[in-house]
Amino acid sequence: MCLGIPYEVIEVLDGESCLVRVGSGAQHCFSGLVDSVEVGDWLVVHAGFALEKITEQDAQENLALIERYLLGDEPRRPA
Repeated sequence: MCLGIPYEVIEVLDGESCLVRVGSGAQHCFSGLVDSVEVGDWLVVHAGFALEKITEQDAQENLALIERYLLGDEPRRPA
């Protein structure tokens, strides 16, 4: 199964690459498949390749669904 994860662009390096936010860090992303990437854009990324641009609202909804899938429906309890 392949899964594309939404990431926010924090720096455009050139016409084909950018840095995206990953937690409190950053990672390189090939963005040559997506038109006009700008800082603040949200990209669906798989294996280091940006596949498409999405809205921030769609990104947040997708991230919430991913978290729900990973953690289940129950609220997290302190350890």
